[in-house]
Amino acid sequence: MITKRLKILNDLQDELDKIKVVMVDSLENDPAYQALQAEAQKFKDEVKEKKAKVSSNETMQAMEKQMKELREDIKENKEVLAQELADYYKDSGSLQIIDDEGNQKRIIFSANL
Repeated sequence: MITKRLKILNDLQDELDKIKVVMVDSLENDPAYQALQAEAQKFKDEVKEKKAKVSSNETMQAMEKQMKELREDIKENKEVLAQELADYYKDSGSLQIIDDEGNQKRIIFSANL
C-alpha cells in the first residue's frame, strides 16, 4: 500500500513538473514578463548594494551574529523538545500535555521519508 501511494505521489509530481516547465517556457517567451524580470533583477541588485552598506556597520554585524546564534538555539531546543515529547508519550501514553500557563496542548507526530 505504501509503495502504491509513493508511486501515485511520484506520478503526480512528474505531472506537476511537466506543467511547470510549460508555464516557465511560456513566461520566458513573453516580452512583458521579460521586462518585468529585468526590472525586478535591477531592484534586487540595488537592495543588495544597500544591504551591504548597512551590514558593514559593526552594530548591524553584531546583531546579525546574535540573531544567527538565537536561531541555532531555537533549532536545537526544538529538536530536544521533540525528543522529550516522544519520551513523554512513551512513558505516559498520553497525547495531551499542559503548559506552564495551564493551556492544554496536543502532541502531534509527523513522519517523513
